[in-house]
Amino acid sequence: MKNLFGLLVFFCISANCFAQQKEACSIIRDHKTPLSHIIDPATAPTIWLMTADEESEMPMPTGINESLRKKIDAERTILLNKERLQNRGILNDNPTNPESIKTQTQRSIEVPPGGGTPNDNHIAVGNDGKIVSVMNTVIRIHNDTGKIIRAFTLDFFANNPNIKKEPIPTMNRTYDPRVIYDPYKDRYIVVFMHGTTDKNSFIVVGFSSTNDPAKPWFVYKVPGTPIQDSVWSDYPIVSQTKQDMFLTVNLLYNGSSWEEGFVEAVIWQINKEDGFNGDTIHKNFFHNIKHKGVPIWSICAIQNGPMPNGIDNYFLSVRPYSQKNDTVFVHRITNSQKSGLANYELGILKSPIKYGFPSSALVPDTAFRLRTNDARVLSGVRMGSQLHYFQNCINFKTMQAHIMHGSIYNLTLPSGTMAFFSTPKDKDKKGMHAIAPKRWNEGGAEIKAYLYTNDSLDFGYPAVAAAGLEPNDEKSPLDPSMLITSVFSGRKYFPGTGAFYINRYGEHSNYQILKKGQSIINYTFIKPAEQRWGDYEGIQAKFNEKGVFYLVGSWGKTNSMFAYVARVKLKDTVYDNPIAEVRVFPVPTTENLQIEIQNGTAAIIKGQIFTADGKLITAKSPSANQTAASMLLSSVPTALAIRGDESFRLVLEPGTHRYALHTLGLPKGIYILRLELTQGSWSAASAIQSFKFIIQ
Repeated sequence: MKNLFGLLVFFCISANCFAQQKEACSIIRDHKTPLSHIIDPATAPTIWLMTADEESEMPMPTGINESLRKKIDAERTILLNKERLQNRGILNDNPTNPESIKTQTQRSIEVPPGGGTPNDNHIAVGNDGKIVSVMNTVIRIHNDTGKIIRAFTLDFFANNPNIKKEPIPTMNRTYDPRVIYDPYKDRYIVVFMHGTTDKNSFIVVGFSSTNDPAKPWFVYKVPGTPIQDSVWSDYPIVSQTKQDMFLTVNLLYNGSSWEEGFVEAVIWQINKEDGFNGDTIHKNFFHNIKHKGVPIWSICAIQNGPMPNGIDNYFLSVRPYSQKNDTVFVHRITNSQKSGLANYELGILKSPIKYGFPSSALVPDTAFRLRTNDARVLSGVRMGSQLHYFQNCINFKTMQAHIMHGSIYNLTLPSGTMAFFSTPKDKDKKGMHAIAPKRWNEGGAEIKAYLYTNDSLDFGYPAVAAAGLEPNDEKSPLDPSMLITSVFSGRKYFPGTGAFYINRYGEHSNYQILKKGQSIINYTFIKPAEQRWGDYEGIQAKFNEKGVFYLVGSWGKTNSMFAYVARVKLKDTVYDNPIAEVRVFPVPTTENLQIEIQNGTAAIIKGQIFTADGKLITAKSPSANQTAASMLLSSVPTALAIRGDESFRLVLEPGTHRYALHTLGLPKGIYILRLELTQGSWSAASAIQSFKFIIQ
């Protein structure tokens, strides 16, 4: 039996620990993988041949509910026959002025198809501008102008071994590549899968030896059958902290359908320093991740932003092939691999907007449709105590494939709580560890949700990057703005790549088309109504250049999928002009006085309004003309209410907030707004601030 870790004793320990537990996670600590070999891209072949037949189709991500997909697509067809959707643009209630927020393409390059379909696009860019893009079976290295300087197939990572402690065999089934850039070490990491049975499944992890990805790489072989026979690993998602890289994969049974073959989702935690040094890499392996005894589907590793700092990492899961659901699973690994203290926590939340299995996307030729796979979380970013995630989702009103944006606040555990029954010394038990997770959401975590829609377009495969700068210290305000890229298609639009922006107040920009498609996607070995146009896309903020992003997406050309690699820059007056701790505008005003507040830590703020001669404006009871109406757009909703001699009181999470103070009931004249910080991070000199405003 190919039981890599020899877990017979471990399972006995787990059974005793979890006899009464509804949720569980098992940890294999400090597993080691020696260096396999070193490759040098300079020796890669300059000419190679890739197959382009049916065998080159990439594995379908697990969890696809075929019967549900066909049912939803049929329902959408009926709806389309009843009512033709018109090209009216964005459906947001209060869309941001499209002229105020734009994504400007500064330069780009069209990349030809790789071997296989669909495009599995990902990208990383270094501080010096060197780019690594991956697609299907190909890796490309670009200089800072975007020009491709080296390109080779992923199976080259098995070539030229000069160390054979853990040899990698000749590869013939590579897929699902990912790439990340470490801004602290100025290095790159590439991850991809091999094989679709337990006989040939393994994960290749490559670490660049320098900040030049065209120089040699250290290569490692991580097992694809880590817990039992007859399973293989599929669909990796990666994230990183300052010390570790996290890799999530799904384990599947051999020869099963995508719906029935799922075994469990697992998490690898890998010490990056080992890989960058070419040493044996040390890893933790988290598996047996369940809720009420049922394995949790498809775990998405969440990026840390704006910089990948910290020692803990979050992960998101939903019920990806449900027709309608609101359950959100939030996982957390609490510490670094090297510390020996890394543990697992699970939180279960409810989304205020239900998500659902998305319909297939339309194209101008009505015989063809593009699969959107399922509703799994595809990308996310954590900024301070906020976590933002994005998933394919159905628009229940129009049956279109749109994007769900979920925002989770109050991520931290209550102070003084014990998260686990176990202790650090448990790691001495042959590296085997079992824990009972603390539900961190007991600390008050909650979700806001938003469905990003468009009358004319279907969306697929969102990827997000944090747009704000790293705060100077823990008390500095956090800018939670972000840029999201996705593919799009529609009845009047061939499949292409675009993006939208969310500013620090949570306002969503219009969708901006960056690369227009020129044709449908039609691979002859796939049925017309089941064409594939992606499994994921890629985006990264350039860590040392504010407002600059590199993204890669797909677009249709000559009935195939090409890739589009672009450097883009945000154009946003709010983003370009950061505010002070407090700003009050416009002055004069007529109805709504805008109040912007930035706070680096949780804060309680008391507000009072005085007349010009110092009289406090009070109210015996709230009324239509005296109640301050909250219009908070970026944080957990907080009511502004008049209580006695308080005009209003705010309880704010860290971040940037904007309120509208309803002043229509006040007579014309000059007033003073007094804000007093009773708890938070403002300096003592600014704990009380006063602002003059005029109502006209």
